[in-house]
Amino acid sequence: MIVVGLTGGIASGKSTITNFLKKKKFPVHDSDSVVKKIYSNPSQKLLKHLKKINLQHAIKGKKINKEIIRNEIFKNKRKKGKLEKFIHGEVKKSRNLYIKKNKAKRTKILFIDVPLLFESKLTHLCDYIVLLYVPNKTKIKRCLNRKGMNKKLILRILKNQISDKYKKKKSDFVINTSKTKKNSFKMILNIINNIKNQNA
Repeated sequence: MIVVGLTGGIASGKSTITNFLKKKKFPVHDSDSVVKKIYSNPSQKLLKHLKKINLQHAIKGKKINKEIIRNEIFKNKRKKGKLEKFIHGEVKKSRNLYIKKNKAKRTKILFIDVPLLFESKLTHLCDYIVLLYVPNKTKIKRCLNRKGMNKKLILRILKNQISDKYKKKKSDFVINTSKTKKNSFKMILNIINNIKNQNA
């Protein structure tokens, strides 16, 4: 089974490409959607962990206020590290199970969408890496349209991510998603054909 890693900084078009691949019936393990589930349906384990790292004020009844968490962890590296360790552990369990199930089904090509693929040192999981890229100016513009985002927070997030220059060098394929969606879709399909031909 060929494992293709999809990655890219914030607002680089990962969700757009991931949703397109899912529509085309390619199996995709989507880290972001796993994280969304973890927060939208918090387990007792997560609630206990948030209290342990002094983020209990982000718990409102049975819901979690992600904005409070986001603002706090970018000011406090220790809390950020402890929370990320927990979340990454849960995502890892989900991803490993997904890979295992698809191997058993003899799936030929599988995508893993990991936003922090390089930062989390997970490149060893992939046979190929596709980097989705947009200039920082475009990232900021896209992010400002998102709820709860401001320029200061966006710059903090960008600062915490490895530079695109490094990622480009380490990736097998790069898609500039600042052009049209149609162009990005065409490029990802070309990449899939290229990979299939290399492994025919």
